[in-house]
Amino acid sequence: MLAQGNPVMAKANRVMDIFYLDEQERKRYEAAWEYESDRLSMINESERKGLERGLVEGEARGSHQAKVETARILKQLGDPVPKIMQATGLSEEEVEKINL
Repeated sequence: MLAQGNPVMAKANRVMDIFYLDEQERKRYEAAWEYESDRLSMINESERKGLERGLVEGEARGSHQAKVETARILKQLGDPVPKIMQATGLSEEEVEKINL
């Protein structure tokens, strides 16, 4: 009755339930708890790595796009391909593909 509407008391009841388990049941509970904890840690780590990978890929695409845009402007200004290559780090083929 005390636990109804009181999350602290509800948690205390759950802890007491675990406390009163026999040794074998407690070991099973602890193993399940450890398994779930490890599973959540792996999920969180995977999500973090995926996010980092996405950020790195996004930065690389953005950087490349900025180089292409710079090359487009230089090409419009009439700069020679070797100069554009030097200024942007793009290959000759990439510079040649740029449409004005």
